[in-house]
Amino acid sequence: MTDIDWNVLSKQWAEYSFQVGLIANFVRGPHELSTAYRSDTPSFTITKRGEGKLVLDQHTYDLKPGTVVHSSADMSVHAWNIGEETFECYRVLYTGHLPAGWKGKEPYRHYQIEIGECPHLYALLDHMNETAGRGDVQSELQMKTLFYQFLNEMRLAAKKLQVSEHRDIIEETIAYIHLHIQETHSLFSLASRYGMSPKYFAELFFKAAGVSPIHYVIRHRIHLAEKMLLTTNASIREIGKSVGYNDPYQFSKIFKKYRGVSPSELKTSDKPL
Repeated sequence: MTDIDWNVLSKQWAEYSFQVGLIANFVRGPHELSTAYRSDTPSFTITKRGEGKLVLDQHTYDLKPGTVVHSSADMSVHAWNIGEETFECYRVLYTGHLPAGWKGKEPYRHYQIEIGECPHLYALLDHMNETAGRGDVQSELQMKTLFYQFLNEMRLAAKKLQVSEHRDIIEETIAYIHLHIQETHSLFSLASRYGMSPKYFAELFFKAAGVSPIHYVIRHRIHLAEKMLLTTNASIREIGKSVGYNDPYQFSKIFKKYRGVSPSELKTSDKPL
């Protein structure tokens, strides 16, 4: 599953009532890892080294370092080592109960998360494994805290990786906006250039640029217009049109909103803002 909506998944995690189960660390030689069963509980599979395949009800996922695969209860599970090297992974089993309103409507039952290089997450899993092995009440309480920390670490690592992987796309989008500032831009048109959903594209753009795509377009238009108002003899209508505003009234209204003065007031002033 791709294009995860982190707001939806985070809400799903937040509303689960978790009971952490087994934390297992598997190390297998070439072609040793081979399992086939029906899952009793949901679980996360986190690959540390090697390569494998995981099939969940006919949905195939690649097991490789930097990936996490989630499976729900009552799924057919088949996993095997496909590499010539040692395979190592962690499996975190848990039971979870959603409120009545969620029953049968979980948006994400199985999915894969890319987290990249994340050594501190492996250290956290080792700590969880050690804590779970104690079997006392205090450790059980601590496990719940560690499990939520585990979920949050995955979320942060995945979102950081998404921004890094898509930085080139955002930089190219910014260059495209600069070259086509006179054209009409919408969130949908910018996102569709890369086959992304508008919501996902907007989230990536904001994380990389610090503003929404449309806010960036407006901000750059106003910046260019301000320079021209202060350094050229072009009319306000001409300047507005050159930065994508064919309606001079709309241009003046937006300019004043962002700069605090109208284009005509700035053009006749002796001092730039």
